[in-house]
Amino acid sequence: MNFSWKNIKKPVFILGPMASISTQPLMKMCKKFGADIMFTPMISSNAVLYNEKETLKIAQFSSKEKPVIVQVFGYNAEIMNLAIKVIDKKLKPAGIDINLGCPAPKIVKSMCGSAFLKDYDKAFEFIKAIRENYSGQLSVKTRLGNKKFDILPFLQTLETIGINAITIHGRTVSDRYTGKADWPSIHKIANTLKIPVILNGDITDFKTAYQELKKSPIKGIMVSRIAIQKPWIFKELKTKKEFNPSKKELAKLMQEHLKYYLEYDKSKTFLEMRKFLASYLKGFDGARELRQQAVTVNSMADFNKLIKLLK
Repeated sequence: MNFSWKNIKKPVFILGPMASISTQPLMKMCKKFGADIMFTPMISSNAVLYNEKETLKIAQFSSKEKPVIVQVFGYNAEIMNLAIKVIDKKLKPAGIDINLGCPAPKIVKSMCGSAFLKDYDKAFEFIKAIRENYSGQLSVKTRLGNKKFDILPFLQTLETIGINAITIHGRTVSDRYTGKADWPSIHKIANTLKIPVILNGDITDFKTAYQELKKSPIKGIMVSRIAIQKPWIFKELKTKKEFNPSKKELAKLMQEHLKYYLEYDKSKTFLEMRKFLASYLKGFDGARELRQQAVTVNSMADFNKLIKLLK
């Protein structure tokens, strides 16, 4: 069946886009635990056109991970439209998401991501040009504003041109990732717009998620950083119960994650796995020593030694 934001049922739980992290191996782990929708790491529209093979690999997925939304960033609508055609043809995602929220200095300096929140008129023309050229499901992920919560009128204009969904990270650009996410402002947006609104930022447990889901018509929750530490957050969200894997279960999950990475990219497997291994190994006696070993894993022998110590 074709994916449609309009037809999603509340609550929907989504893996957020994280650079070099929410690639196919993590998608597989999160799908295993019940994630409803996956967002790929953001990819550059320019890079899609000039380095297609390597760029599309970042957003690679299989039918088992669907529905998958490919997130794209860029500064030029014409280039963006050409890139989306390539993505749509080669990957066939459930939809495209435009990043208007990344606060990373190199992204902002290139006039992409959250740089658009400094000029809403420019941002509107950019999104409008994409909407006019792409007939699929088109969503936008953004923040509350540049320095203050002032994005609602802009989001209302996006609704009028047929944007299918909005994900809001509950901070301004100037906040970056400091302080607490401003969920009340996201609820205000959800109470105003008719299209699906997804809440993003600081949700790390099922109790908080369901408390926020009751406060407004938000359609669901997007989780990002917590999924690095425990992809089973989706199981907790679905069952409304905590899941605390035993050391034996944890070892099995780490082995499964490694298998997915070896299938995805053997050349970077152990380098990429280090951050996940260190994140998995928290909350029990001896975890600190194991994490110290995890960040130096560089071979299958190192990995097996770590697993043996965990068991």
